[in-house]
Amino acid sequence: MPVRLTEALLDSLMPTDRDQFLFDTLLATFGYRLTPAGRGIFFAGKPRRTIGHRPRLKVSEAREQAHQMLADLRQGLDPALEHKARQRARAAGETTIAQVADKWLADYVRPKLKPRTVFDYERLLAQHILPALGHLSIARVERDDVVRLHVAMAPIPRRANYVVSTVRALVNFGIDLGLRPEGSNPARRIKMYRERTRERFLTEAEMAKAADAIDQAERAGKIGPHGAAGLRLALFTGARSGEVTAIQWSHVDWERRVVRLPDSKTNEPRTIYLSEAALEVLKAVPRISRFVIAGAKPEEPYKNLGRAWINIRGNAGLQDCRLHDLRHSYASLAAGRGVSLQMIGKLLGHRVQATTARYAHLARDTVAAVNDELGAAMQAAIAKKAPPSSKVVKLERRARR
Repeated sequence: MPVRLTEALLDSLMPTDRDQFLFDTLLATFGYRLTPAGRGIFFAGKPRRTIGHRPRLKVSEAREQAHQMLADLRQGLDPALEHKARQRARAAGETTIAQVADKWLADYVRPKLKPRTVFDYERLLAQHILPALGHLSIARVERDDVVRLHVAMAPIPRRANYVVSTVRALVNFGIDLGLRPEGSNPARRIKMYRERTRERFLTEAEMAKAADAIDQAERAGKIGPHGAAGLRLALFTGARSGEVTAIQWSHVDWERRVVRLPDSKTNEPRTIYLSEAALEVLKAVPRISRFVIAGAKPEEPYKNLGRAWINIRGNAGLQDCRLHDLRHSYASLAAGRGVSLQMIGKLLGHRVQATTARYAHLARDTVAAVNDELGAAMQAAIAKKAPPSSKVVKLERRARR
């Protein structure tokens, strides 16, 4: 029967042995059904379409949804699909960047990416992204919001660019969750700052200073024996800092003089070749963990070898030298000894030849030096006086018979 549906009216209804139907006088085709089991169901339209159930859905909410359902039907739309789309939009409007970041870290970053990448993402979020954007709804964050953050970080352009790419990855995760429409990422197509490509190659004298600084820092207690050993291995092997700290004792093949890492930055096994100097470093490291370069906590690797290097590099007069530059210097030393680019790539664990090509100019310098030596040797040989010749005796020709 037609009545004005209210909460009080529906509360007063009691189940009977058959379905009871009430139709709303405020909205045609909107009604309520009470089953013999006491289940209340809101519906609308012809044929009747279920909107929701009581008491989870209030009368006012059900009437509003009925209005929207009837409007969708008049436009030839599927009310169920449109309802789901509106639910996602409401959820997106209530979901902040910070909440999406928590889910991104838990569902994707921590279980699927390498520890160093996880560390970088967590630090970028904590230091830059969440303070600026964390409170914003992921559905409403705009390009201007991301650009403002990028501009604010202009003094550190490389970090600023990394922040933008991280925001892009985070929002793409939100798009995959249905919190934004496809193609709406506000961090896309933002022009990045120009980054200076900087490579520092230590001379052999500077390498000696770096080794002395590590020794002095260890003796003074500025770094522990494991931090010092990690820096020495970086110097003597050219390995990445993350590779050095990932070495476990089980990875060391003493007989073949190599370390075999099951994984690396290139997502492939990595072989680190050990010179006599590197072997001596390994033999001197205290064994307190399964990791060679042990961290402060049991069964954890050393956390930040780069920080240890920053703490001591000033003593060597190498303030402009990053830890990664020790790797470049190892390669430059090899190139200066005439080692081929292919062999340098193998020593450094490069997956593609193009990565090793940055050292091509060093190899050319070596070839030029050898060429100069050969040219000088030839000039010296040519300049030497020929030995005095013997007297030539002219033989008489015998007459023919």
